[in-house]
Parts: sequence; structure tokens; C-alpha cells
Amino acid sequence: MDLQGTLEDVLVVGAEHPVEGWILGVGSEAELEQATIVSMNGSDKKLLRNDCFALPQGVNWTPVDEALDHLREAMIPVVGTKNVPLAEAAGSVLARDLIAARSNPPAPNSAVDGYGFAADSLPDSEIVTLPLVEGRAAAGVPFSGSVPAGSAVRILTGALLPEGVDTVVLEEDCDIDAAQIYFGNGIKPGANTRKAGEDISEGDVALSAGHRMRPQDIAFAAAVGVPDVWVFRKLRVGVISTGDELAEPAGGVASDRTFDANRPMLLQMAERWGYA
Repeated sequence: MDLQGTLEDVLVVGAEHPVEGWILGVGSEAELEQATIVSMNGSDKKLLRNDCFALPQGVNWTPVDEALDHLREAMIPVVGTKNVPLAEAAGSVLARDLIAARSNPPAPNSAVDGYGFAADSLPDSEIVTLPLVEGRAAAGVPFSGSVPAGSAVRILTGALLPEGVDTVVLEEDCDIDAAQIYFGNGIKPGANTRKAGEDISEGDVALSAGHRMRPQDIAFAAAVGVPDVWVFRKLRVGVISTGDELAEPAGGVASDRTFDANRPMLLQMAERWGYA
């Protein structure tokens, strides 16, 4: 559409429609008026070009990064905080640092199924032979005694290392009979074990304030003994669609109406981002 008119026409229309007339919004009238005068070069012939995105000379869009900076500077947090059970924290944003209530692992344990012993008690031979003590160590069922130097004990993944054990050999690397095990020498001290606090130590920051809780974060918090967390209350977001032409998706709607597609999309996006 080829729009023509004089500067006076533009200013009159702008006065009648102060919000609709200015692309940059209310408060930019003087800047736009001056830019329009410059673009006319003293002529009252043609004011607008056939480009709905073109601004008059001297007027520029605010860069996105700059606009976002202005927005952040002007924003004032209005949301409160609350303490919620860990099971209800997914999708929420931490209001406080999450501090580990205990180390993980809490104590040295075995990373594999195998046989545990003290590394410094191994004989200096090509093939190691160790007698087995009676019993075993399992996750949740620790070995009740201590393992003598030069002996080994059956140990399962996750079991606490018994007293006298600092190294574990994989069961796949052993030959076994009823009373002893055999394996090639050369295993490193501490092999196939996990140290206490290897992942995190008690009192350390597990997750920082401002972090959005994911399913894996829920597991991490549980692993360090945290039953509940402080989070920000979810922001309430409303989406209003405007326009006389809008209609809800349904049959029997006249062709001069447009189905409202943006509002349901924006509401779903807000819900996915954790807003209420």
C-alpha cells in the first residue's frame, strides 16, 4: 500500500492515536517528529515507504541485548520463598544454597564385586595367593570383623570396606577355590574402591541458589541427605489475547475471524518453564 500525505497529516493522526501512532511507544513523539522532518528533506510529497519495518532516518531499533539489560535493571523481585519436600522441588529455583548434610560416599566402599585385602600385605610373587576369611561384606550388611593382613574377604559393590581392607580385585580377575583366591600381581593400592567424600564432602555447597532443580538434582540432594529445600515461589503468568478478529478454535467460525493460536502456545511454554 502506497501511503502519502504531509507532515501535518502525520502529526494530526499521531495526536488522535498517541499510542498506535508511534512505533517506539508513548514518549518518543519529539524524536519521531524530528526524524520525519529529516526524512522528508523539506518535501511534503511522500512520507512513507512500502516497507512496514522501515523506520524514518535517524530512528533505530534498540538492540536486543541493550533492551534486555534495561529490563533487568528495572526489574524488582516480587516473588517469595518457601520450603518444600525434595519430591516437590523439580522445576523450582533454589532460593538458598543447598548444603550437603553428609559426604558422598559417607565412608570408603567397594566400586565392584570382588575380594578385598590390604595392598601392602601382598607377597612379592608373580601370582598372588590369599586365604579367604569366612563371611562377606555387602551393601547395607557390613562385614562385622577385621580382615587379617595377608587374607582376603568377599566384598560386593557398595559395601563398606572392612577394617584391614583398602584394595579390591575384580572377581573376574581371580581364580577361586573353596578357601583361597589367586590373581596376577601388580594391582594398584586402592584399586576398585571409592574414598569417603569422593563426590562431595559434608558442609560443601552441593547446588547454588538460583539453580533450577532437575530430576538428577533431586537424586543428588537425596544422596547428600537433604530432605527439603528452599525455593522461590513460582511466578504466576497470565496471557491475554487482544483483537476483535480472534476466536477460539472451533467449527462454525466466520472466515473474517482468526483462531487464537498464540495464547495456548505461550501458556504451555510458561508452564514448561516452571511458572504457575
